[in-house]
Amino acid sequence: MGSFGKAIIFSLLILGFFVYVCYYVTGLSGGSGGSGAKGVNPEAGEEIYWGEGQCSTCHSIGTSGSATRGPNQEGLAARAEERAKERGLTSGLEYLIESIVNPGEYVVDGFDNIMPKVYDAPILLDREQIMAVISYLQTLGGEADIVAINKLKDKIPEASKKKVEPWVPPIVVDASVGEQIFFDEKREVTCSKCHTVNGKGAKVGPDLTGIGAVQTPQYLIESILQPSQVIIKGFETMYLIGTDGMAYTGILQSQTDEETVLLVDEEGEMVEYVFYPEEIEQMQKQDVSIMPGNFSEMLTTYEFYGIVSYLLSLK
Repeated sequence: MGSFGKAIIFSLLILGFFVYVCYYVTGLSGGSGGSGAKGVNPEAGEEIYWGEGQCSTCHSIGTSGSATRGPNQEGLAARAEERAKERGLTSGLEYLIESIVNPGEYVVDGFDNIMPKVYDAPILLDREQIMAVISYLQTLGGEADIVAINKLKDKIPEASKKKVEPWVPPIVVDASVGEQIFFDEKREVTCSKCHTVNGKGAKVGPDLTGIGAVQTPQYLIESILQPSQVIIKGFETMYLIGTDGMAYTGILQSQTDEETVLLVDEEGEMVEYVFYPEEIEQMQKQDVSIMPGNFSEMLTTYEFYGIVSYLLSLK
């Protein structure tokens, strides 16, 4: 082989080496192109948080988002450090990991144990995606530490490989029929008078946009049939007695030093009542949801499973 041929081969080897290095570095930094940021970094984690991870279905960050099922994540990194010390953990990072891997172990006071394991169905994030989300959470009041996250990656499970059988209702139903029932204002009880889906409906109860992406059929069925079992924070029922002797039961919409606002159900319509401090004799939180507990009597089997199918379709 002549010197020219050897020079070409040498040049190709050098080029190949640099291409490999570029791909390797890109993979580490998460800038591998495609449909968005990749790898373990805050940019990729932010996309997953607000996207396929479905975190924003339950959590807000400051004024970003409107979900109230879970704690607002603003300043989370600093709070994680405090909670880690309270629980004898080594760092805020360990607290974040444990909170995602075993969400039932670290339920924040005032909230319910409803967070799903994101590596299980229906979300199914893989280990790298969870690590990316954690790096993003570290930036909420702190700085991402990718090296530290990698050292603890074995604590994070891979996405479940368990075969997930699609939910099949006991009778043949149509999700579109469930949607019609959900928004039908002619019915005795209309779901949309209290719940919002994609901006449509009322905000008396929790927003159900995307609920099918984070909760199981069993959870939705139980929430409809036994609404008082789990009452989402911010939608508790309050019992209030005024100084005039009148009693009111409703949802506490807001409360300040100046006024208390209750939403009271009056013959299927939610009416807003404003009370000033001097008008309140007694006020106490109730363990009973304002959502009717007799849907099994108000809906046919076909209508009930149609609504469940519709909620599951909300991805």
